[in-house]
Amino acid sequence: MTLADHGHRLRAVVLAAGQGKRMKSALPKVLHDVLGKPILGRVLGQCARLGCEKLHVVVGHQADLVGRYVSDSEFAQSSSTHLQEPQLGTGHAVLQVEPALLADNFKGYLIVTVGDAPVIQAETLRALLDKHVLSGAAVTALTAIVDDPKNYGRIVRDQNGAVRAVVEDKDADADEKKIKEVNTGIYCLSWPAVQNGLKELKCENKQNEYYLTDLVGWAHKSGLGAETQVLEDWREMAGINSRIELAEAMKYLRDIKLSRLSLESGVTIVDPQSTWIAPEVRIGQETVVMPGCIMLGDVEIGSGCHIGPYSVIKGRVRIGDGTSVVHSHVNDSVVGAKAKIGPFAHLREGNSVGDASKVGNFVELKKTNVGEHTNVSHLSYVGDATLGNNVNIGAGTITANYDHITKKKERTILGDGASTGSNSVLVAPVELEAEAVVGAGSVVTKNVPSGALAVARSRQENIEGWAKKRKAKVKTS
Repeated sequence: MTLADHGHRLRAVVLAAGQGKRMKSALPKVLHDVLGKPILGRVLGQCARLGCEKLHVVVGHQADLVGRYVSDSEFAQSSSTHLQEPQLGTGHAVLQVEPALLADNFKGYLIVTVGDAPVIQAETLRALLDKHVLSGAAVTALTAIVDDPKNYGRIVRDQNGAVRAVVEDKDADADEKKIKEVNTGIYCLSWPAVQNGLKELKCENKQNEYYLTDLVGWAHKSGLGAETQVLEDWREMAGINSRIELAEAMKYLRDIKLSRLSLESGVTIVDPQSTWIAPEVRIGQETVVMPGCIMLGDVEIGSGCHIGPYSVIKGRVRIGDGTSVVHSHVNDSVVGAKAKIGPFAHLREGNSVGDASKVGNFVELKKTNVGEHTNVSHLSYVGDATLGNNVNIGAGTITANYDHITKKKERTILGDGASTGSNSVLVAPVELEAEAVVGAGSVVTKNVPSGALAVARSRQENIEGWAKKRKAKVKTS
């Protein structure tokens, strides 16, 4: 049963107004990349997985850039941005969403999370929500037990173990600083039960800010109830405040993914420490990933594949069962089953490679459709082209697809069974019909009929004694 089945609604409030001075960057902190997606994108993605009907993003520092990202992202239809200016703390930030909640007559639960915690998982947010619903509390805080609390707020409990307050590190006394249970900055709130509590927040602290943490104490004192859900692995809550922490978060997010691939999907990761795979990548059973591989984006790899070593696969990529990609780059392309890519091949955007075809050593493809059982094996550039089935491209073949005067690109078409000799140039637009053959070293500018041989090169002449005459001339000069 879902919350909606019980008449409850769920939304998320993502706090993304901070400046992030320690990042030493012109880019807003929440827009820094984590395995192919911005930090904020990772947080929004987990909230969306939870089933939130709307994502409210509170923006402040460089609000135009952050807002533009949200409006251009995959979450645009379910998101709205809310400007916090001036930035007077996390409690003040949540209040910026109040008008939208009132306008929509929202009654239900709010997941409130920081926008700089890219490792947080939807499963963790679900556990927080479940604890909140079962407890009936107005506020439930996600907490963690850590050996070094650093600058996190401490969870203060009464003699019965009930949480009665969250004390920020800068406001904590010596005894409170010894507490190892800390606040993660992530909450589940009942709305509109907490509305008055938000308005009653005061800025009587060393930061002169309205702390959302004070809502826990308000809920306890008012009798509406405050609860906690303890996080199993504290690393999941880690916020990003420096580039060192950014690197640590990427590593942990990577480790989560590799563990799931190995334990749940039956994928062999030969060297986890040198392998970087984004959370959204999908890989089939019995696929082997060799050292040094990077996979980022909407990538789906079939079963029984062999990837790497040192292959980079990025963007929207589909790779069929039993295919190998060795020492190569594949971007925004589709590769069929039992194909061979590499070593040292580069598939740029917009390619499709058919089943059992080969794209080999130092070959570059761009916006090219390759049929089945077709070979582009060595040292070739094939761009804006269509290659049929059983085509063979000789070493060093080039499709000359760009006219630098008109700035236009034209297509090259090779029918089924066509072939080119080594060091051929096909000047687009041009078509080789089925079974057509191009002789080695030819520059082809006209269409070649089916089954014909095209030879376009100057006639060979042998000049007898040329080498001896040349050497004699050099000696006398």
